[in-house]
Order: sequence, then C-alpha cells, then structure tokens
Amino acid sequence: MNDHHLPSLDPTRLATLAIEALERTAFVLADPAERPESLPDAEIAAEIRFHGPETGRVGLTASRAFARNLAASLLGCDAGEIRDEQADEALRELANIVAGSVLSSLGGDDCRFSLGLPETTAPAPAAGDDAGTTRCVLDAEGERLEITCRHQAAA
Repeated sequence: MNDHHLPSLDPTRLATLAIEALERTAFVLADPAERPESLPDAEIAAEIRFHGPETGRVGLTASRAFARNLAASLLGCDAGEIRDEQADEALRELANIVAGSVLSSLGGDDCRFSLGLPETTAPAPAAGDDAGTTRCVLDAEGERLEITCRHQAAA
C-alpha cells in the first residue's frame, strides 16, 4: 500500500482548471454554473483513466451543443459545420487536457502519473459524491459541461 497522500481536489479548483483549459486551448468562456438545473442536459461524455500514486479517472459530460461549439472553436469554423464525430473528438481532447491539469495539481512535480487514452462514453447520471469524487458543473456560454474526478490511493 502506498502511504504517499496527495492533496485533495475541491470543486472550485477543478472548475478553475477546466476553465483555464477552455480559455487556453479553445477560447471558450465558462463559469461555475449558478443554476445547473437550467442548463441543457448532458448528451455526450468522455473519460480518461490515470495511474500512479493515485488511480482514477477524469470524466467530462456535456450538452451536444457544447461539444459542437468546442470543436468549431478548435477548428476555426461554424458550429453548424461540425459532425458528431468531430464533436466527440473535441470532447475527448478536452478530457485529455483537463486530466493533465488535474494530475499536475494532484501530484506536482514529484509525482509520476500515466494517462490512458480518452474514450467516448455514455453520459451517466450524477452519482452521490464520495470522499474520492470531486464534481463541478460549468456554464459555457449557456451550455453544460460537467467535470468529475474520481481518485484513490493506488494499491
């Protein structure tokens, strides 16, 4: 059993990491959602698993329009020109970027993590939060983006 304890990740820090990633890579503006229930439902999801001093996953769920807008911003075109496959790929890429930021925040410079490949998944209903789960909901120009990080000490 690994006795190395990594810092915790609270919803505010998770939201900040995701917002910075959106602004830096896609010029998409987002804020923590004040009323998540008023945002469109999540229709698309992506996740990426990680291993190291802690194991877990970073998952993103979003409205289809968010994923289309993200892809359009990344590709420099109109959201109406985006195919579902491009929207899926954009969300997987964002999962990769956010996971990298999360792992840097969790482990700093002295911890080594390995990231898997991001995968498209079916959106799952929000589960009850437990000690190893951090979740936030962002309002990205009126569209939904949820970020969930689940992690636990490696066995």
